[in-house]
Amino acid sequence: MEGRVARLGLTPLKGAAHVRPERVDVLEHGAVGDRGWCCVERETGRDRGGEGAGERGGGRWVVARTVRTPALLQVRATARPGRGLHLRLPGGAWDVPAPGTAPLVADYWGRPAPVALAPGPWDAALSDLVGRPVALARVLRPGAVVYAEPVVLLTTSTLRELARRTGAEVDDERFRSLVLVGTGDARPFVEDSWHGRVLDVGGARLEVTAGVARCAVVQRTPGTGERAPDDLLGALALDRVVEGPGGREVVLGVGARVLRPGPVAVGDAVVLRT
Repeated sequence: MEGRVARLGLTPLKGAAHVRPERVDVLEHGAVGDRGWCCVERETGRDRGGEGAGERGGGRWVVARTVRTPALLQVRATARPGRGLHLRLPGGAWDVPAPGTAPLVADYWGRPAPVALAPGPWDAALSDLVGRPVALARVLRPGAVVYAEPVVLLTTSTLRELARRTGAEVDDERFRSLVLVGTGDARPFVEDSWHGRVLDVGGARLEVTAGVARCAVVQRTPGTGERAPDDLLGALALDRVVEGPGGREVVLGVGARVLRPGPVAVGDAVVLRT
């Protein structure tokens, strides 16, 4: 099988809108700049679950979960030289400098994520947008707030099938994949056959590991965060449900680990090796 990189997408701010670069550098932890920033919040009361990572007075810090902050899809964020961030919200825009605060450890799905707070007026704007207090933070360990594998791939064949099932074109940004692979007239869900196999994607070499579990985030419209008019999870539940660690999961696309870092650009060849 040989395809082409049809589109690239990454998210400098976790949970925010995708940016679509023409080229990315893929390292062991994933694409450079992907989810290098996040929003964190205090977890208090019965949700704290006792002392643990990120515990400080007033409750521990936790990374804000995307499924609980769909309004962040309205935010556009781009990385700036010097590890800063340009942040554009519906109510304003800011150039956020690289934080100089002491690091802290936030909890991310039970895993420690070292971050540094970047306090400023954007914290109030982000809090107003999502409807509860959050703070902007720089992620200090690349890949620390990536839920699944470092690289997620989806195919145009699968998107074509989803359009058939829902009756309208489906924006691949709803699935937050790094690489959309152009697969021509290949069968739907062709990426399922890549499990355990090696792909050369541009200058990077990847090993495909498993399908990617999907949550209610795919029901949201990119750019607005509003509920989409279709029912993607319902369309996928017809034949895309598997038993996962947490019970029954809807899967779509595949995750991969990086065997050989390298550059990947739109138009590059995607070659199935073994």
